Amino acid sequence: MAFIFIQCDDTTRSVITPPRDYEEQRTADNDSIISFLQSHYYNYEEYANAASGERVEFTIDSLVNSPDKRPMIDQVEEHEVQVKDQDGNFITHTMYVIPNVRVGVGDSPTISDDVYITYKGMFLDGYSFDQSEQQIWFPGLSTIQGFYELYPFIKRGTWEVDPATGLITYDGFGTAIAIMPSALGYYGSQSSPNGRQYAPLIFAVDLYTFTTADHDEDSVPTSEEDIDGNRHFTDDVDDTDGDGIPNYLDNDDDGDGVLTIDEYDVDADGIADDSDGDGTPDFLDAS
Repeated sequence: MAFIFIQCDDTTRSVITPPRDYEEQRTADNDSIISFLQSHYYNYEEYANAASGERVEFTIDSLVNSPDKRPMIDQVEEHEVQVKDQDGNFITHTMYVIPNVRVGVGDSPTISDDVYITYKGMFLDGYSFDQSEQQIWFPGLSTIQGFYELYPFIKRGTWEVDPATGLITYDGFGTAIAIMPSALGYYGSQSSPNGRQYAPLIFAVDLYTFTTADHDEDSVPTSEEDIDGNRHFTDDVDDTDGDGIPNYLDNDDDGDGVLTIDEYDVDADGIADDSDGDGTPDFLDAS
């Protein structure tokens, strides 16, 4: 195994282990995930029998204990995700999604939106390393990649305020499950739970509501500032004026001195303005 050594002073060296090869780890993770999906089931009957406003805690068990249950491999959909390695190359990884654990009554967020959720995170061996049974807001793009890639597979519910108590109750919220390779999780990170940097992960997420994210408050939804549509927001092409700030964090995307909010949709018709008709909207056109 190769190591990178960094000289700290005359007598001390720090050892940094380089990340594993993405393609080799992808194969190992996918084999582990497929084996898990073939041999385990989740508590789908509890979800099916729950009231529309009742939260169910996600659990898994081996089919050895209940061979009559439906294996997870029969319920998942494959979702391909592009992961950028340390050299800036994109490598395709497959995460497995069960989108209709509970079907919500509303619409779904994009991967970049702010979501109000409860969730549970587990390793394939069933150990739960993180969960929130109380609703919590997650700002867009603030989590591991595999987590926010799940958002479009969940529909939100409805909510109402009790006029007497001021308490908010939610109903009809959706739930989805993601089983993801380590590259979509804590790949090589020293902050990985339990030190398991290369472990595939499972997340079950309940979506109560969400808001459309606009990280730089320039009136352009963050989801529209991924110029090439590859679900990564910090590529060179996503920095129109080349100032080192990606568009989703830049309030003057074309660097012409006019704020994006003053160029995007001046006539408020819901369509980005293109004053000179050249096919490039004003907020991305410096000329």
